[in-house]
This record gives sequence, structure tokens and C-alpha cells, in this order.
Amino acid sequence: MKKKTLIIAYIFIILAVLSGTTFLSHAADLPKPISNFFVNDFADVIESSTEQEIQNAAVQLYEKSGGAQVVVVTIDSLEGESLEMYAAKLFREWGIGDAKVNNGVLILISVGDRLSRIEVGYGLEGALPDGKTGRIQDDYMIPAFREGDYSTGILGGFLAITQEIYNEYGIDADTGYKQYEQREQEDSEDTGNIIVIIIVIIVLLIDWIFWKGRLTRAFIYSAHRGGIGRSGRGGGGGGGGFSGGGGRSGGGGSSRGW
Repeated sequence: MKKKTLIIAYIFIILAVLSGTTFLSHAADLPKPISNFFVNDFADVIESSTEQEIQNAAVQLYEKSGGAQVVVVTIDSLEGESLEMYAAKLFREWGIGDAKVNNGVLILISVGDRLSRIEVGYGLEGALPDGKTGRIQDDYMIPAFREGDYSTGILGGFLAITQEIYNEYGIDADTGYKQYEQREQEDSEDTGNIIVIIIVIIVLLIDWIFWKGRLTRAFIYSAHRGGIGRSGRGGGGGGGGFSGGGGRSGGGGSSRGW
């Protein structure tokens, strides 16, 4: 009985070692970054002009921020591995971001699996929490991916992320990045306006149901007497080679499918 138990134990140990060896072998199959580092289109889905635009913007961010790195990677398939595990290993292997402040971001797209992930370094988790990276994917990336337009989706997500990093460091971004910040502000204002309209409608309904509109008539009369709405017109409004710095991620970010 004792001998049989030992044999079973040895079998389990051998299986565990073999499993670990297989895992390590699979981890070693991670792609190596290209010399430009910031755009690695292994799936060949990004237009060359878009690649150059992202590369230029990534270099500019890196130089202005003192080391922040946003890296784009497209692959054909995860080959059965989980998206989150693959992204975390790739981030660590490439050392995206500065080692001291961990200010790196990985945008990973697995074209064949129809999955994407934004993996965020420790140092940027405040500027790019999970919810925000999810909204960036939902607003800028996934709609374009569904249409097969990877260039537009990746560029949109990339620029939205760089805008948030510029904001975090208090750096003025170039005009090309402003549209993403502007859109978020406009969406927020629209939501606020809708809430105000709903509240007004509810108040009017309550007034007419319970007081036959007396409050509404009194308000209109008061506004007319007080000159509300008679203000003058306001003025118009004015319109080479890179590598990772040893950064790490703690698993923050978001994953999406389409």
C-alpha cells in the first residue's frame, strides 16, 4: 500500500513538472517587439499611415512625459491562452513604461479571437481606472472593430489614452488629441441637460395633477414681471529605436470582445 502511494505521488510530481515545462515553453513564444517598439502590427491590420501617426504620437508622449509608454500590439490568435494572462505576460516581458513609476499602457488586439485589452501599469491606474479604459474601448475601439476598421479603432483608443496621460501629468496636448477630451466633456454636458429636462417635466406633471397648474402659472407671471429671459445677447465663443523601461502592471485595465 505504501509503495503504491509513493508511485502515485511520483506520477503527480512528474506530471506537474511536465505541465510547468509546457507553460514556460508557451510563455517563451511571446513575440519580440520591433525596433520602433510602440506599434507592433503582427496581424497586419493597421494601415501604414496610421502606424506612422501612432508612432509619432507615442514618441512625443514619451519625450514630453519623461518616459510614459503606450504600446500597440496586434496578434492573429491567443492560441487558447486567456487574454488577461497573455497581456500581463507580454507587458512584463517587454517592460512597458519606466521601471520607477510604472507608467506604461499596452493596447492588445487579438484579431482572430475578436478580443481586445487595455493593460495599465501601476503608476497610471489612477489616471486610467478600469471603468475609464472600458469606456475608451466602447466609444472608440469596438464600434470600428465590428466594421473591420482596425486602423480607426486602434488610433481612436490610442489617442484617448494619451490624452488621459497628458491630463495626469498636466501637459498641454497638441490639437490632435483635444477632440477626445472635448467629446467626453460634451457627453457629460448632454447627460446633465437631459437630467434637468426630466426634472422639469416631473415638476410640471405634479403641478398639473395636484394643483391644476397654479405653480406653473405663478412662475410664468413672476418671470414676466421680473424680466427673466430678457437679457441681452451674449458674445460668441472662439472657436529610431526604442525599448521598454522595465515597467510592470498589476492587472488593471479592461477587456472587450466584438
